[in-house]
Amino acid sequence: MSLAATARVAALYVHPLKSAAGIRVDELRLDERGAVGDRRWVLVDLDGDMITARDTHLLLLMRPSFLTADRDGGIGLTAPGLAPLTVPLDTIDLAAPTRRVRVWDDDVVAHDAGDVAAAWCTAAAGRPCRLLRLADVDRRPLAPRFAGSIDPRARYVAMSDGAPLLLLGMASIDALNARLLKSGHGDVMDLRRFRANIVITGTRPHDEDTWRDIRIGDVSLSVGSACTRCVLTTVDPDTAQRGQEPLRTFAQYRRADGGVIFGMNTTHREPGVLRVGDALQVLSLREEDQRPSTR
Repeated sequence: MSLAATARVAALYVHPLKSAAGIRVDELRLDERGAVGDRRWVLVDLDGDMITARDTHLLLLMRPSFLTADRDGGIGLTAPGLAPLTVPLDTIDLAAPTRRVRVWDDDVVAHDAGDVAAAWCTAAAGRPCRLLRLADVDRRPLAPRFAGSIDPRARYVAMSDGAPLLLLGMASIDALNARLLKSGHGDVMDLRRFRANIVITGTRPHDEDTWRDIRIGDVSLSVGSACTRCVLTTVDPDTAQRGQEPLRTFAQYRRADGGVIFGMNTTHREPGVLRVGDALQVLSLREEDQRPSTR
């Protein structure tokens, strides 16, 4: 049964380096941890704690690229005023001891990319840091609140904040921008601010809040909890300058327990490929008392 026959994938994104710029792609290949190449790299400070653009806004001006077609052969990085950096995977000593990195409530294991990469990233981020790649052996568990109807023991997650995937309706972004234009409080928001993997068109604003189980192309997915938005959404991805929007406007109509919400944490049931243009079918809806409550 399809409850959203016109819904399709409008855009797909991967974010190879956590908190850096994303890459718009034509397809996402899904493995047991999410989109291949998504949030598999991270910057850490000298204490080994992850660095994000919440407080280090310059990360958003770091633009990653893939070195191989499979998105798993290393990373390229550019940043204003610096020569490009390339870090082929075969230059990282995968036999060396791994490092533990704290990603919110979890510890993950990762490989250090070396001193040259560390010096470049320190210059780009404006603070001492090192570049790490998630180890292939890492098995960070998926928290039950993000899993929807999927057994969380059947999936892992790389270094995203919540679920392996983040889904957002383009109509929800359009509704936000209509409010901003009407109020005169700010310019329209580029969808890149919300760091979604999957952007859907052909739905009404916030339809995604009501979904439980969906199918995109040949891939079955479950929609878990809503995404609580933070100050990162207020940082312009092109200038790294912070403002008040969209959090000020979200507070007027997207407030929920714990903050403001926008977009849905989503988990895939099986490996597969998502493509731009794929049809989305809504297979089941949440019970009324299980839907995000906003005010």
